[in-house]
Amino acid sequence: MKRVNWREVGKFGAGATFVGTIANGYLWAYDISTPFPLVGCMIPPWLFGVRAILSVVLFGICAYVAYFRAPARA
Repeated sequence: MKRVNWREVGKFGAGATFVGTIANGYLWAYDISTPFPLVGCMIPPWLFGVRAILSVVLFGICAYVAYFRAPARA
C-alpha cells in the first residue's frame, strides 16, 4: 500500500486555496453578488468576504504543511 505524500497534498491545497482567496476577495472587494445555480437565490458579497478569510486560514495551514514543516524521516 502506497503512503500519502502530505507535502504534495499541501502544495496542491495551498495552490487551490490561494486561487479561491483571490477569486472570493475580488468578488467581495467589488461588491459583486452572484446567482446560486438552480435555486434562484443570490450569494451576497459579504459571504464572499467570509469565504476569502477562511481561504486565507486554509492557505496558511496548507503552506505550512507543504513548505515550512520539517520533512518526516523515513
